Amino acid sequence: MEIGKRIKVQAHRGGLGYRTEESLYAFANAIELGVDTLEMDSVFTSDGVPVIWHDHSILGTKCRGDYVGRYIANLTLDQVKSMDCGLQLVDFQQARVIPGTQIATLAEVLDLVNCYEDRTVTINLETKLDPTQPNQTLSVDTYINDIWPIVQSHGLASRTTIQSFDWRTLIGIKRKFPTVNTIVLTDPVKVVPSSDGTYPWLGGINLDKDFGGDFIAAAASIHASAFSPLHGYAIDPVLGVQTGATQNTPGYLPFTTKDVVDRAHKFGLEVIPWTIDSEVLVEKLIDDGVDSIISDYPERVMWIARRKGYHVGRPTRPHHPECLAKASKPR
Repeated sequence: MEIGKRIKVQAHRGGLGYRTEESLYAFANAIELGVDTLEMDSVFTSDGVPVIWHDHSILGTKCRGDYVGRYIANLTLDQVKSMDCGLQLVDFQQARVIPGTQIATLAEVLDLVNCYEDRTVTINLETKLDPTQPNQTLSVDTYINDIWPIVQSHGLASRTTIQSFDWRTLIGIKRKFPTVNTIVLTDPVKVVPSSDGTYPWLGGINLDKDFGGDFIAAAASIHASAFSPLHGYAIDPVLGVQTGATQNTPGYLPFTTKDVVDRAHKFGLEVIPWTIDSEVLVEKLIDDGVDSIISDYPERVMWIARRKGYHVGRPTRPHHPECLAKASKPR
């Protein structure tokens, strides 16, 4: 243990273990808890508005209304806003949910940060699109061209990073807006070639030919500031790949290891594994030397890190209900 070292904590989708995922309620709660970073996802509506939502479509397990099952890319903002997305998730029964919760726009989340007058919280914004399923979202050019100007207009460019599994967006955004700090997301599936020998998620990079299979060197080559890998996984003979496994799970295969962390640091990359909810896994990754941890339960991470002698988190903040005027549908 290195006394006094700092580790950062990111609230995954706003901390969906505590509040409805990706909602203004979740991000407000995360700010009040004193997390370092609000982690979130973005997809575009058919009329070109980026909304904060993890999935390409409206899932019936999360929302009710007329457009369940539809892709957000095929819905207008008004149609998206008509949905009640305040349902209790089966795996997060302790989370507080509020009926009528609306999917927020990117602008509304940034307005929330500014309403809280929080000058130090950072934002980690993921572009949600799939190069193997291009018809499920708007074009990659839309993500490249239209997200960052909204961040800039809210005065939050210096505190926002863009992350993605689809490296096309990272390369394109960095080319168009050179000062943006980008974060490479990946997992064991996306760094192996598809059946045709290409790497569709890596933005034109041939990992074997160009980097001898070294995905960390590849991440550094696109001028990313951080590397954000899956922690690891186990394969269940019935359920398949289990990303919720820990090192105590039979057959667990770590993807984020001390060697991976050390190699990333040699390239000047921070390491930010996802999504870490188990206490034993939090401890293991802190010991591996990661720089930040993304979690559905950020308070849990902060408690463990403090117990291990680390500086973590920021001061808590009071609740500001006036900042949540757009969080739910009017009754």
